[in-house]
Amino acid sequence: MTEFRVSLHPGQTEIYNSPARFKVVAAGRRFGKSHFAAYMLIIAALRDEHKGHRLTAENGVYYVAPTFDQAKRVMWPKIRALAGYKTQGGLITNENINDGWIELLSGRRIYIKGADNPETLRGMGYHYVVLDEYADMKPSVWEEIIDPALMDVEGDALFIGTPKGKNHFYQIFLGATEQSQGFEGWEAFHYKSLDNPFIPRSEIERLVKKSRKSLETVRQELEASFISGAFKYLKPEWFKIVKKEPNYPGGSIYVTVDLAGYSKPEPRKTLRSDETVVAITWVGPEGWVVLDILHGHWEVRETALNIIRACGKYPGCRLGIEKGALMNAVLPYLEDYMREFRRYITPEPLSHGNAKKIDRIIWALQGRAQRSHITLIEGDWNQRFLDQCADLGDPLSHDDMPDALSYVDQMATVSYVEDIDVVEWEALDLVSGY
Repeated sequence: MTEFRVSLHPGQTEIYNSPARFKVVAAGRRFGKSHFAAYMLIIAALRDEHKGHRLTAENGVYYVAPTFDQAKRVMWPKIRALAGYKTQGGLITNENINDGWIELLSGRRIYIKGADNPETLRGMGYHYVVLDEYADMKPSVWEEIIDPALMDVEGDALFIGTPKGKNHFYQIFLGATEQSQGFEGWEAFHYKSLDNPFIPRSEIERLVKKSRKSLETVRQELEASFISGAFKYLKPEWFKIVKKEPNYPGGSIYVTVDLAGYSKPEPRKTLRSDETVVAITWVGPEGWVVLDILHGHWEVRETALNIIRACGKYPGCRLGIEKGALMNAVLPYLEDYMREFRRYITPEPLSHGNAKKIDRIIWALQGRAQRSHITLIEGDWNQRFLDQCADLGDPLSHDDMPDALSYVDQMATVSYVEDIDVVEWEALDLVSGY
């Protein structure tokens, strides 16, 4: 009896052990996605039963890449290396590279296919399928061809890829993460390149430091971030990050609040829902310094408490809250906490000014950011803020943090009188007055 040994690193093992029927894996380059997929394809093709269904040669195991050439180049040598040939004590009994299939001792085949020719994917029942770099395929490949073909034996699917913005791959990742309607039985996994223990950390650091690698590229390719950066309204590199608050004389501090409702969603369903954001910003002649940004899915009392704590940390600040029903709901609790903590501040209502949200944000932040007049104090909120700036305008992205910060533009008043040299007027001609 031929023995097939499987060797997986911890991240791959976590995916393998998941009981989910449909698995979505977003991972950085060289995490080992394709290597793991090759193991899964071989294991699936060796089985003769699945969920009570007898498997035959008609129940195919498929590996689908964006193109047929890419599929052969990536997966063919991996399956050959891992499975081995029967003549050498391995599992492969037959193969046809032109038609793209490899047959194992079980009599079942692994098919290598390309999504660039969807018609070649029709006509067979599927038992197991891997869709590699799903972001580069048309959504119809899964929705109209593969998913229905899995019904005969209740087959499974594995989606793997490196993010490429917020597209249909992001949508299924989000659906699997939140277990939203239509995604029951799905599970999402997210890994960075560094999660592969066989890649030297020094190599990751080398790529990160390369001057040719933009921040967006590093985050997408190595950290598997779904940052789109497609619209370029607010580029992350425009914002300078410093470790401590600068000791600027004068200026004023503003606490601006963007409310997003008060019901707490389930922990796994927080990616899609908006957050309440409290931005704390110093404004002076030198520009804006964002001292802190608080954010979360808070109940109404917790929201009021976080606002009062922010104001209490910076005595003399001005507080602005987006006006409307949500502001009216939180005001009574704010007043209760003001009396309890003896910290009194008058909230100023902030309005949209009949402008679209994205326009308000751009008008308030873009020019200042381009001229390096917005500085961020180092904090765990920095990356989330920069991601939202990079994705501004993408309908699948959040913009709560830039929106809360943009309200400062409605409130801030800056005095430049200290920079003006006042010269006493003296008439040169007493008759004319000049």
